[in-house]
Amino acid sequence: MANSKKTIAIFGASGFLGSSLVLALSQSNHNLKLFSRNKEKIKLWTVNPYVQIFDLDLDNLAQVKKDLKKTDVVINLLGILHQSKKETFENIHHIWPDHLAKVMKDLGIKRLLHVSALGASSNAPSLYLKSKALGESELFKQKDLNVTILRPSIIFGAKDNFINMFRILVKWLPGIVLLSPQSKFQPIFIEDLSKILIKTLFDKKTYGNIYDLGGPDIYSLKDIIRLIIRSEKLTRLIIPLNRSLSYLFALSMEMMPIKILTRDNWRSMQVDNVVNPKRAIPYRYSFERLEHYLCNKKNRPLARSKYDVYRSKSGR
Repeated sequence: MANSKKTIAIFGASGFLGSSLVLALSQSNHNLKLFSRNKEKIKLWTVNPYVQIFDLDLDNLAQVKKDLKKTDVVINLLGILHQSKKETFENIHHIWPDHLAKVMKDLGIKRLLHVSALGASSNAPSLYLKSKALGESELFKQKDLNVTILRPSIIFGAKDNFINMFRILVKWLPGIVLLSPQSKFQPIFIEDLSKILIKTLFDKKTYGNIYDLGGPDIYSLKDIIRLIIRSEKLTRLIIPLNRSLSYLFALSMEMMPIKILTRDNWRSMQVDNVVNPKRAIPYRYSFERLEHYLCNKKNRPLARSKYDVYRSKSGR
């Protein structure tokens, strides 16, 4: 069954992870339904006869249900790092998975792959991580679903917002202010994560399980910044902040017109973002190491991703 042609729906297809996953799956023997709240970002896939693109309105479940008909597998990648009046953690991370599960049940769709976040817990210090845990719990209430939940650490790659943001800061600022410099992360390469997602799709052994996903190495935030500085062959001052100053710095950043960092992000950083060995996925790959990735000259902040190469080849 795993090798037969399936119809796979991807919610959040225009995001960082979604773009990588769509590119990988577009080379498989499957039909794809791409759902996005920003359809313009994925319009290039209209050149592929096995890809359909849909506008996603989370408040119009009747339309979602209509568009999901004749679908075999659903992948939910929807997520936000910062809340706004228009988009809240509660709506995106908690209510939406519940609605999606019920729509799938009505249509008789059994298989759901849901991407959550490492550190998700009802006892977590941040609203972000709590909302992720609430979404997970809603999915497991639906007994008819064959659900697998994946919790990745921070993801790095050509279009990521984390490593590339610090690369830009390192390039232009003589000193880097770090809140929670000892926070732990286990970064995973975007293409490695896409491989795991695809491997998991039809693996019945993963049904009903939650897996933590991370790369081969654990770093403190300070370690990551040091790696970036070294890869850029620069000399920069790192200014670590204690807990009180970190909170104040996050508060000041939260007041900026463009949200780069909030107090809720800072609260999330109080939980080490590393894999629990008891929830490690059984698959083994030669994972890309962050240090090697950063030192590779072709992996510059403005380097083209494989997604961009597809765009140029398709004439878009």
